[in-house]
Amino acid sequence: MRGKAALTTIRRLVLLAAAAGPVLLWCQPARSPQVVAVRAGRLFDPASGTNRTNQVVLIRGDRITDVGAADRVQVPSGARVIDLSQATVLPGLIDAHLHTMGGPSGLQYQELLGLVNAQRDLRAGFTTIIDLGSHGGWYGPVELKRAIDAGLVQGPRMQVAGPVLSITPPGNASFPLNLKPAEPNLVADGPEAMRAAVRELAHYGATWVKLQTTGTFIFKPDGEMVNQALPSLEEIKAVVDEAHRRGMKVASHSYGDEGLKWALEAGVDSIQHAVDADDADIQTFLRKKMPLTATILDMREDEPGDLKRFAPYSRYRLMEKTWKKFLAAGMKLGFGSGAAEGRIFSEECHCSHGTQGEMFPIFVKWGATPVYTLRMATMTNAEIIGIQDSVGSVEKGKFADLIAVSGDPLADITEMQRVKFVMKGGEVVRNDLAGGPASSR
Repeated sequence: MRGKAALTTIRRLVLLAAAAGPVLLWCQPARSPQVVAVRAGRLFDPASGTNRTNQVVLIRGDRITDVGAADRVQVPSGARVIDLSQATVLPGLIDAHLHTMGGPSGLQYQELLGLVNAQRDLRAGFTTIIDLGSHGGWYGPVELKRAIDAGLVQGPRMQVAGPVLSITPPGNASFPLNLKPAEPNLVADGPEAMRAAVRELAHYGATWVKLQTTGTFIFKPDGEMVNQALPSLEEIKAVVDEAHRRGMKVASHSYGDEGLKWALEAGVDSIQHAVDADDADIQTFLRKKMPLTATILDMREDEPGDLKRFAPYSRYRLMEKTWKKFLAAGMKLGFGSGAAEGRIFSEECHCSHGTQGEMFPIFVKWGATPVYTLRMATMTNAEIIGIQDSVGSVEKGKFADLIAVSGDPLADITEMQRVKFVMKGGEVVRNDLAGGPASSR
């Protein structure tokens, strides 16, 4: 029976990998000194918000060595040329809120699952991702990041939070009569226990702390949303202080009410959601220059359940109203999808990873310009996560993280759902554009 069970597990993993496309495992070759030249018909510049035409990007190893107009930047003899002269080239995208792992499966399965999901993200153009909670995978995302950084497998650049940090939540579990049930979160109560939990996260390689400051919510008959606060203000301050002492950043799951206000007061680095933020909260965001990342595809997926309980109110409908207020107020808004195992943002792939591009047209529908949304997923996100010197734009000295689409996303933002070329650190991940593989000059 054990052999049969093992065979069944192997078959499940093979089917998973087959459904996701090829899982890219490799021994990274030594960096070649050869220069790579990318010819870009249009090159999106997040700083100016414009497309620069007829550009050349020179790359050596994993870095950009020069970029500019073709009449200024000469392609060296012997360089490998990638012709994207009929396409729009953009900086690699950044998804600042997703979960590569999740569910009740064992850690070995979680690692394979995380690899498949991360590679889906990479092939969709997201060359940098922030895993904000392993959802049962514990420190699996840390190990996945290490494998990618070591060149054992191909995947996006990762920053990771490990398990979500939370207090013992009220009223949502049964009393364990025998063995204590496995908890997907890292549970701590009291400021000192919170500090100890942060130290554990740092010890096992997490670079972010994901803190859950609000829990259960309801909508009253008049549409008012009520959110249960979880940690106290003192506990949140302890987490922020300890994390910053360890060189870590703190992101909080905060819908509204005291849990959001305390997260803002305590100085977390990045608030997630804030679906029920009020006018006073918005003023605090502005005064403290704090960013907000609103995941929306997950709330859209949950809307039928919300409407069943609270019709005509739902988180997705409230998020639209609140996000429009954020935009009008001039807040710094990041791009994060909330993609996670078990989430289905696309029926075509029956998955959420690799489908994040659908967020661009939704934000445009909500009043943002195409330029604004592209900045969210490039320059703005790079600033939020603190690596603007390395990613977020196509500039000399930064990583050679490039993507390309056939059309012009400034004219049709849905082009971002059809990424056809991806390069991460000078290595071509995919090239589905006419012209095929790169050639030598």
